[in-house]
Amino acid sequence: MTAAAQSTSWHGTLNGDVAATDNVFAEPGYSLSNRNGDLFFQLRPGFLVARNAPRMINSLLAEAEIIHYALNSKYPSVSGRVGWNGFFLPGPRSEMVMAVNGSTGILTSLQSRSASNETMITINPVGKVTFRQADANEYFSYIVTRELRFSQSLFARYNRTSDNAEDFEPPMENTITDSAETGLAMSIDRSFEVSSLSLEGGVSVSRLERKAPVTAMMGSRLDRQVTPRLRAAYRRDLDQRFSLGADGGVVYVRPILTDPYNPMDERRSGFFPVAGAQASLTGVWGRGTLAARRDVTPNLEIAQNTVNDSLSLAAAFPLPWLDDTRRRAPKLIGLASLGVQHTRLIDSVSSDTTSSIYAARVDVAVTYVPRPGVSYTARYEGQFQTSDDEAMATVPGFYRNTIYFSFAVRYPANVAGVVPKRRAGSSTRADRADQAPVGAEPVVPDLLEEGGEEGEGDER
Repeated sequence: MTAAAQSTSWHGTLNGDVAATDNVFAEPGYSLSNRNGDLFFQLRPGFLVARNAPRMINSLLAEAEIIHYALNSKYPSVSGRVGWNGFFLPGPRSEMVMAVNGSTGILTSLQSRSASNETMITINPVGKVTFRQADANEYFSYIVTRELRFSQSLFARYNRTSDNAEDFEPPMENTITDSAETGLAMSIDRSFEVSSLSLEGGVSVSRLERKAPVTAMMGSRLDRQVTPRLRAAYRRDLDQRFSLGADGGVVYVRPILTDPYNPMDERRSGFFPVAGAQASLTGVWGRGTLAARRDVTPNLEIAQNTVNDSLSLAAAFPLPWLDDTRRRAPKLIGLASLGVQHTRLIDSVSSDTTSSIYAARVDVAVTYVPRPGVSYTARYEGQFQTSDDEAMATVPGFYRNTIYFSFAVRYPANVAGVVPKRRAGSSTRADRADQAPVGAEPVVPDLLEEGGEEGEGDER
């Protein structure tokens, strides 16, 4: 394993969107009279610094976000985000990935920061909700033997939202959520000839606070919970491209401490089964995944622990109309994610599931990459959310369609080092062929990492 020479690169970045929507702030209701259409503009200037040194890669990205609504604001709003990613090789058998991020903005514009094949179905509060969020995570992996791998992960995340009711006419008191979660997990993975079996255990601690006006239908509360979980997963590779996976386990939600807003509540714990199955295609150019899952996850934006049943499809693939050669950096790329989800809120007192929220999302885009560091995208995003009578006070339903025309520029185009995407359970194949070592030619490149081979220097 040879060491790569040190190098540092500095880049200016500029991303922008022109978008049209029929429900600019995801206002509740499904009729046209309840939806407020608008044309809005987003501009995100920033800078990127990347450093590729022996046995490590570091990158720092900072962006400002300027949003102007043609009909619904007199002045542009300014927010931003900053993030650091690091990849380290402590030894010949181990690797570590770390990340720290922070951002602010308007909730309805958040998904535009992600590619269409990376968006997730989430249950969102409605209205002109602003957010502040931060997260940090660490992942460590050690190859014990050729067949046995140990991994460990830590995470922490924080989210604060406000519905900005003080801006209404007449002004009202804001409803604010202030939520955080932190946790750790450890797993052991045993590889066989064409399959693998893993066992993962972990625990998280969450703090979910909702501060509501005294006149609100759903009052204030503070939930603090400890959530241990245990999960087993099996993956099998059918051939070089197709693989299947299944997992199952149990989550235990245990309330702790007293809710100062409701001190007389007697809280109870609850067990929840979790399970999932997925089929994936891992090709030379792109990838696709079809997944069905039941999981238990705190939703920090609505300050509520939830049980989620979801079915999703995500894909990234080249389109041969402009260039039909089998290159690793196609000029025209198709990206898509489709999904439906049934969410049930976990009652903070009884730990029973008490209400239902249904959500659906479609996100489809075509990206044109004329040269490394420059891309243009046409994108459609559709969102639908509906709630039963019990959940309506917390999470009303809405319907929203948005069309984006976007561009992204990075100069200079070539980056000194690109931090590989690693996290617990991120590989869909038993042989982990979709997670090539740093410095090696990837089986599946990131199609939107313009140039395809940036940051891939000598093997370490």
